[in-house]
Amino acid sequence: MRLERTTDFSIYGHGQQRRAIIEAVRLLENDKSRQKVDSNILGNASKDVTPSNFKDKSKKWQKFVPKAKACGTTSAELLTKGDEIGAGVLDNYNTILKSCNALDYHDLICCSLKLLTDFPEVYEECLDTWKAIIIDEFQDTSTMQYKLLQILASHKRITIVGDDDQSIFSFNGADTSGFDSFRKDFPTYKEIRLNKNYRSTGCIIEAAYSLIQNNKKRCPLKDVQTDNLTGSKITIKECNNEGAQCAFIIDKIMESTSNGSSSKGFGSFAVLYRRQISGKIFQTAFRERKIPFNVHGVAFYRKKVVKTIIALLRTAFPDCDDGAYRQAFKALIPFEKEEKKRIINHIDKISTIRKCPLITAARDIFSSKISGTLKRSQLNQGRKVLSTLEMISRLVLREQSISTVITSVSNMLPEKYLLEQQAVINVDGGKLLNEDNDTRSVLQYLLDDVSNFMSSHFTAGEGKRDSMGSDPGCLNALKAFVDHVSEREKANFCSRRVDNENSVTLTTIHQSKGLEWDIVFIIKANESEIPLLHESSGITRENGSSIEEERRLLYVAMTRAREKLFISYVLMDSDWQILQPSRFLKEIPDHVREIQGEASIQHLQNKHHDVLKQNMHLPPEKSISADLDVGLNDPANIQIGIIDFEEPIEITHGNSFLKRFNVDNRAIISHLFHQWAKKKAFQDPKRLIDKVGFVIDERLRVKKCKSKEILRTLKSSLTSDEALQYAEYVLRWEQIPADKRALLMQEKQEHFQKLRIENAMGSSAPTAKQISYLRNLGCTITPTSRLHASSLIEQYKSL
Repeated sequence: MRLERTTDFSIYGHGQQRRAIIEAVRLLENDKSRQKVDSNILGNASKDVTPSNFKDKSKKWQKFVPKAKACGTTSAELLTKGDEIGAGVLDNYNTILKSCNALDYHDLICCSLKLLTDFPEVYEECLDTWKAIIIDEFQDTSTMQYKLLQILASHKRITIVGDDDQSIFSFNGADTSGFDSFRKDFPTYKEIRLNKNYRSTGCIIEAAYSLIQNNKKRCPLKDVQTDNLTGSKITIKECNNEGAQCAFIIDKIMESTSNGSSSKGFGSFAVLYRRQISGKIFQTAFRERKIPFNVHGVAFYRKKVVKTIIALLRTAFPDCDDGAYRQAFKALIPFEKEEKKRIINHIDKISTIRKCPLITAARDIFSSKISGTLKRSQLNQGRKVLSTLEMISRLVLREQSISTVITSVSNMLPEKYLLEQQAVINVDGGKLLNEDNDTRSVLQYLLDDVSNFMSSHFTAGEGKRDSMGSDPGCLNALKAFVDHVSEREKANFCSRRVDNENSVTLTTIHQSKGLEWDIVFIIKANESEIPLLHESSGITRENGSSIEEERRLLYVAMTRAREKLFISYVLMDSDWQILQPSRFLKEIPDHVREIQGEASIQHLQNKHHDVLKQNMHLPPEKSISADLDVGLNDPANIQIGIIDFEEPIEITHGNSFLKRFNVDNRAIISHLFHQWAKKKAFQDPKRLIDKVGFVIDERLRVKKCKSKEILRTLKSSLTSDEALQYAEYVLRWEQIPADKRALLMQEKQEHFQKLRIENAMGSSAPTAKQISYLRNLGCTITPTSRLHASSLIEQYKSL
């Protein structure tokens, strides 16, 4: 109890932390509303007290809370700085964890610090245990981690290994100033510089080094060298869209793997991207071309059905939180999604009003014979869910075997057929790390993990087993297993990766750190992607620190390649927005890069292609207009990164403005902007907005105007930053040649037609013919829709 926790405390993973933060925001907003304080400070005001509202409002706190804890910031310090709301959210979050007898990962560091500083006997024992300390990846050290190492290394026998150019985890509290702090706090240090690179070719090293030299906050005394061959130049590829980018990479992989005696294995390739969503198109394309691939970062315990079982098991714990109960109701109530959501929202609302746990509110609601909100059938099903949860609690206290409990709980699930599917098959029919030889079902996979856990942690005859013998059922063992789950999956992932080396790797740049491949493709090197800057109210804002970290991220990605590096960018994304190449690409010297374009472009010419830098807050004399006659009209004239970004730029997608209006009104607004964007006199976005405003005023004067309401709404929105960005987007679109616009529109129509067909198939039941055909193919999986059945047929036909 030294840390206000019992010895059987829980460790919260990312999902539980997120739910706790949502609850912290809910509690704070509830307090503020009672005090009649404007709750807009937490997000858009809403009269509805629903989980979805708090989920939206808590998004910005999902990064704030972990970072504050990693930096050791307390609620008292936030109050001193005037951040009353941040202090309230952080305080509520810590209170929630304490009430649930839980710690998060940052608490493990903070609590260790508390034990070492407040209890001398613990400190002395640690000093006697660890005579010397070595720390790898020091650049990823947070403020609290650094304080911990200061205490543990008070004997001064410490070695750190790190590279400040590879610090890419600031969102997790990593602080690049740790190197300077170390030099100051350990003045007798000896510094050894390892400047020789044994991995990459001369071209790759020179390109990466030239890029990272543009960062100001770094150690200047670096001169990376290599004895490796110069190698081939870095290929920078311009692609029309993401589909063309995917096709280019597949062609290169197939070409390299079928090149006779010098051919490469699939394990020699990696596709790196900034965000997980960018890899989806490659998973689909690789399956179609029968290219084996590994998807790093996919976890068995993130499967929805497995998460549901874990949540149901948690409800048997005395300190179970609202998140687990909410997930249990979501899984066990047998209604359609919207009806299920209304029931859970009602329970949440009652819980908020009465300031009681969610399960208490649920018992009060479903114990009533009638309700003014819920139907009788809904009350009956709610009572059945409560009965099921009570049954699970009794089962855990009665049974000695965790496997028996998990098997019984699995049979209570409405979608228990999902547990019979192969554990390595995901919802798209793809395989987790291509485990072709592993045919275990989801349930069997889970039970095997239980067996491994019990054999390694509770071996017969050892103290732990004996200490639990006096406890009823398997409650403590089950709790230990649930806490162990996240670490167990991490180890599983590492072992699976070794067994699947001859596969193309698909992974994010962050996950690629520490790995290397012969040939690397860095995809979608566009502005708003690399660098990917955080948004506020739809407007992307940047600062020097974030830009430098994004540059370090690209540096890490480039240095994953041993022999050959490809960097690609697209002209248009999946939302049909025109994109610019990343500003970082200009920092790669000409003599180590070769440029390829969609239309057999050999070189990007050194013509200035100005990006619009208009800002509503800049005076007219400081605004910069863009010459769009060069660039989109002729892809050969696009130069990578000739812009000097001396001031922060605000970038956003054009459709964020249209999303303010309903579908019917968007056509009116779009037509109005495009109509005047074709005129030469309105090629400046500010002038275009002024013209649209003038036209609106003219139309509003007409008595018989049928769309006055939408025009007034549009008029009031023209002063926003999103309106300026939309005007910029429209001007760019109109500069594209008419024939190319027609081609893009045709592709767009085909794309949405395909989506409509898939949506229709996804919402309809599989046909008898499809099911019969699947059985003939040897498929034992029950399809959930026509789309799912079609996907399974394609998969089994290719076997």
